[in-house]
Amino acid sequence: MKSLLKLLSLLPLLLLVMCKKKDTLIPEGTLTAKDYVYNNAIKRFEPDETVSGSLSANFEMRTVYYYLQRQGKTDTLLQIDFLRNDASSNYEFALKSESWSGVNMNGSKGLKVLAVRDNNTSIEKIIAINYFDPAAPVVGEVPETITPNLTGVTAITGKITSPTGIAKVDIFDNANGDFELVGTVPGNNAKDLQLNYQYEYNDGAGQLKIEVTDIYGLKAEKVVQFVNIPFKPVITFASTTLKVALPDGTPEVKGTIKSFTALTTVNAYVVTAGGSTLHQVVTPELENSVPNEFNYSFTVTSFPFAENVTSCRLEVTDATGTSTANANVQILPYYYWKNLTMMAQGNATTTSSTCFFTGDLADPLIGPCDANANPELHTKIDFAIFTNSTPLLAFQNPSNISSGTLTTFKCNGTNWDPPLPNATTLMKTTFRVLTDAQDALLRPRLEAMSMDDLSDAFFTGVQAPTASAPNSGTFRENSLLYVKAVTQAGVTKNILIRVVNVNVVAVPNQATSTITFDILKQK
Repeated sequence: MKSLLKLLSLLPLLLLVMCKKKDTLIPEGTLTAKDYVYNNAIKRFEPDETVSGSLSANFEMRTVYYYLQRQGKTDTLLQIDFLRNDASSNYEFALKSESWSGVNMNGSKGLKVLAVRDNNTSIEKIIAINYFDPAAPVVGEVPETITPNLTGVTAITGKITSPTGIAKVDIFDNANGDFELVGTVPGNNAKDLQLNYQYEYNDGAGQLKIEVTDIYGLKAEKVVQFVNIPFKPVITFASTTLKVALPDGTPEVKGTIKSFTALTTVNAYVVTAGGSTLHQVVTPELENSVPNEFNYSFTVTSFPFAENVTSCRLEVTDATGTSTANANVQILPYYYWKNLTMMAQGNATTTSSTCFFTGDLADPLIGPCDANANPELHTKIDFAIFTNSTPLLAFQNPSNISSGTLTTFKCNGTNWDPPLPNATTLMKTTFRVLTDAQDALLRPRLEAMSMDDLSDAFFTGVQAPTASAPNSGTFRENSLLYVKAVTQAGVTKNILIRVVNVNVVAVPNQATSTITFDILKQK
């Protein structure tokens, strides 16, 4: 009887638990979105350039996460939407273009969308994303050389193929120096095209170029050399676009010249919006010759690259006439200095004039005397160099330099005098010494100078910098450092450093230690 009474007394509690269990929410929802294809040829999504959709759920969504799924790789978080006051059971979303910046889309299979209310309530849905990387067109069965009819027409034949479809075939010749369009054959989106273009010779032309464009804009080309006829000199730059990172990241200006007779003059000009100026009378080097054909190489030395320079123009003359060709100049959106040497804070007898890096194009290194004389420079200092009594040489985050260390930077005995507190007035700069694996991601592109910018996308695969004072115990000669300099207003510049040499001087003169490095800084 007592047991029965005890069970009856627990009955309300059992019913309450059962009711709560019955009321437990099972998260459910739907996602409405198109299937997408990332077309690597045009670097965008299809059928819409923006990946978007709508979510509905049986709970209030507060945060939405978006993960790219790829074959053989862990999911990559692209974007987080915090709904906060807009929390709702219905949400329309779109991924920002910057969320895809620097992401390798190869092997993409889907976008995982995770909508969350709390740790216990969420739904996960997938948007299909496929990766499409079409092959470029192929120009085949075109002869290497042709003897054109000088008074009639010459049949230019070949077989053009494209797996996606041929948009057009453009025909160029170089009668005036650079290749200029002389005719177009429509492709009509065909996969195969038997080319039979009737070319009318232009006086002085030495080459003809066939350029095929597919429906996505991918191109392929073939250059045909004219033989057995007089032709104006043919100029070929080693690079048709000269990519320049001022002041020291300058490419060689060189190439080849083919002529019908021996060259008489080769002149190089600097071209700006205001006109052209003779830079150098070039002496070409004869590589080989046969009757009616001379082959030269050339190098333009000390070409004066600058922000206002648009191209280098070469004018070449032989007995048949004069040809011109241009190599366009592209000024890259970052600076590049080679072999900069900074001295640490200095001591009572030696004042350092290079302990601060500002990244100013004309004068990237300054010292305490410069900063004290021109207070505007204090907030332009990206980092300082300091050597302690261990001794270890270290990069210093200006906003994180201790009050004691600040007083060691002196101008002939007078303290460096930046506005205080430096935590809220000076540049906030953080550093990361790259591991071997991270180094392998960036060094090949640095050595080849193949990057068009220093945006965060360039540093994909490397965690953001977090250290305030990496020292010579953590880096060595040839180390790479990823640096972020942030102004108090929130403007961020990426920096990449390659250490060339570290010279740590023994105590008591450790403050005269030096470091030499190459450095790139985002404009």
